[in-house]
Amino acid sequence: MEPYGSLVYVIKELELGLRRRFIEVCATEGLTAAQYTALTVLLRRPGLTSSELARRSFVRAQTMAATIDPLLEMGLVRRERDPRHARSMSLYLTDAGAELTERLSPSIDALEDLLVSHLEDDERADFADYLRRCRHALDETGSQVPAEPDSPVSDAGDAAPENARTASIRTLPTERSGRST
Repeated sequence: MEPYGSLVYVIKELELGLRRRFIEVCATEGLTAAQYTALTVLLRRPGLTSSELARRSFVRAQTMAATIDPLLEMGLVRRERDPRHARSMSLYLTDAGAELTERLSPSIDALEDLLVSHLEDDERADFADYLRRCRHALDETGSQVPAEPDSPVSDAGDAAPENARTASIRTLPTERSGRST
């Protein structure tokens, strides 16, 4: 086990605790978490195509279509033909979309403050930096999942039979040092 416990497990617990609250905040304005994410990405990067927005919002292009359509209907996003590529449509926030993200901003800020409430100011900056660096490390590998050092993988890169892989799965602790993880 790693010296700090299973990071994947702790990150998943953090995501589960944060996600529920994030969804609740978004719902106060009638949005899903995916819709809010799309709006904030467009706020920072106006003029993205739907495919580009999907990549930056961590969803597939097909999923983004289902996310964007209600935002277009609500008048929060508009499409414009991209002058550089005649067949491409760019997405932009409308004034109503920008106002909505601004209304949600204090609640999102409060959620972020809660998330790091047990950290000092310098630790908060370090924490954000560590998370970005971890995300970049994953981005650099694409969809590859590194093999475990002792996993039975052939030189050709073929995975071992399912039973050999599942035998190496470890059980993650739910409690450590007397406190929940």
